[in-house]
Order: sequence, then C-alpha cells, then structure tokens
Amino acid sequence: MKNYFVIILFFPVLFACKNKTESLHDIFKNIETVKHKKIINDSTYIIGSSGKMLIVDSFLITLDYKNERMFHLFDIKNNNYISNLGLKGQGPNEFLHPLSLIYSSSHDFLSYDLLDNSLKLIDLDSLKKKEVSYKKLLSFNSISHSTVFPTKYNNYVGLGLYTFNMFKLIDIYGNEINSFMDYPIEKGKKSEKIDHRNIALAYQGVLNISPDKNKIVYASHYGTILGIYNVNETSINQNFLLICDYPQYTVQNEGGGMSSPLTREGISAFRDIYVTDKYIYSLYSGNKISELRERAFEAKDIYVFDWEGNPVVHYHLDVPINNIAVLPNDKKIYAISNLPDPTLIEFEIDL
Repeated sequence: MKNYFVIILFFPVLFACKNKTESLHDIFKNIETVKHKKIINDSTYIIGSSGKMLIVDSFLITLDYKNERMFHLFDIKNNNYISNLGLKGQGPNEFLHPLSLIYSSSHDFLSYDLLDNSLKLIDLDSLKKKEVSYKKLLSFNSISHSTVFPTKYNNYVGLGLYTFNMFKLIDIYGNEINSFMDYPIEKGKKSEKIDHRNIALAYQGVLNISPDKNKIVYASHYGTILGIYNVNETSINQNFLLICDYPQYTVQNEGGGMSSPLTREGISAFRDIYVTDKYIYSLYSGNKISELRERAFEAKDIYVFDWEGNPVVHYHLDVPINNIAVLPNDKKIYAISNLPDPTLIEFEIDL
C-alpha cells in the first residue's frame, strides 16, 4: 500500500498518513456507494438539530439540541415515530445538556449530561409510554468531563478538559483512579508551552466503547486522528493510532477565559463514531470550515475499521448526514439528513 507506514512496537500500532497529499480516502481500497431510503413519514416528527443516535432493541433514540424536549424515539422494526420526550430543565426527570447516548441493556441506556455533570440511566420502557424516568449513577462537582462511559471492570472511563493526560479511570463513587495517554501533538506545537486544557479544547472529539466494554475508540472532530485503546481495571493502553493531519488552532486565553479557535485551515474531520461487535463506523467530513461554514459539519463518507484498526470498507453516501447508528448485525446504517428538514433515513449494507 503506498504512502503510509506501519510501526509495530510490542502491541501498539501507529498508522500514519505520510504526507499532506495523502488522505483517509487513500488508505481504503474497498469503496462502495450507497443510497439512502426514507423509512418513516417525515411529517410525523420535527427535529431541530440532531445529536447522537443509539439503537436499543428495535428502537432508535436520537438527541435534539434545538427542541424543548431532548429525545426522539423511533420504532425501526415497524417504522413508526413514537414521541419527543425529555424536558429541558433542572426538575425531576429533566435534562440540561445530554451529550452522549450509551448502550446499557435491552431495556435501558445511559446519557452523560454535560451541564448537570452526571451520568443518567434512562428506562426505555418509560420512553415507550411517552414518559421519562431515570436515575443518576454518577455525579461530579467538576465540569471537566465531556463524557463518561462504564467499562466491564466496575469502573468508568472519562474524556474531557483535563489539566493533563487524555483519559481518566473513575471508580464507582466518582473518584479518579488515574489518568492515561495524551493527545498526539504536532511537532511544532510540542515546543510551545500550551495549557493542556487548550490542547483538549482543540482536540475535542467523539468517544465510544465496544459492546464488551473493554475497548474504547476516540476520533478528533478537527484533525484526522483516530485511536483505539484497551481498558482494564487499572489502566488504559493504546492499541492503534491513525494520524493523517492535526487540528489547526491558536490559543486565546484572555480576560480569564480560555479558547482554542481554529485557523482558516481548520477542517471538520470525524463527526460521529458508532460501534458494533466487529466494526467501528466513523463518519468523516474533511471539509474546511472557513469555506463551507455549517455545511462542513455534514459528511458523506463513512470509513469502517475493525477493532484492530484495519481498514474494512469506505461507504460513500448519496446525501450528507449528521450522525449515524448501525444495527448490531451490520446490515443497516441509520442517519439524520437535511432533506431539507432533518429526516431519518437508512442505508442498506452487507458486512
């Protein structure tokens, strides 16, 4: 395969694009074009701004950030829209800013509420009854966590704006066990004295965990970086790292504030990650934000990796989408696309 190299040091693997002329597209030799299909009458629901999606049993949940109710529930077995639920607020069974959707079991799921600093276990049956019922599993005093996932080892892994390192292991009481790994920094930035929280802001991304809850995958929103990590009781270790380009940002910490704005060369990279037992589905844009503005956050390419980081297939979509969810049997991809209004669609695949 041309223009990339693989370095194997014990178990970790670095898979790097060799120069700026090579892209993620060049790594994948198996390319398929797939066409969308509307599956539910879009006049039965109104989505403001769609966020993460999750499939639980035969139901699909998607977040909505521009609606007074935070969740939409679809029955994808019978192709029916059920309801829009989850009021925004600080009252009982209300939400401030749920950022993630995490599979828990066939009858419930988790969501990390960024502004409430809490991980909530939500009952799926309550949503089916057009109600919302949850209990808080963890609450934090700090706003440093962007998301928190449970692992198979009776602990949690967090990603956030930390003063050092990339990930934290957290015990069942919300206490930090230790911190691990760090963001891959461009050579020119390594010599600069940059507050680690500025780096974390620039390297914001999406995190997901394998169904068996012992591996995590991170992908950067603003640089073509994807890493796969093994998780155990006491540590997190890198298994695979792909780097094609880095976030292009500056540091602006003024008036007590902290920011890492992108430069004009900054791109919208990985928009979403969804995982199954066998595969990692990464939704990728690659467009310059300065040129396409909001349209840069839509994407028409899904790059599928296995859990060792090997490229499997590149799906090129006929319409741009905002997010993805995949059936556990890897036969269908669900997404929200602006057609022109946010609409639930599906793509049939065969992996």
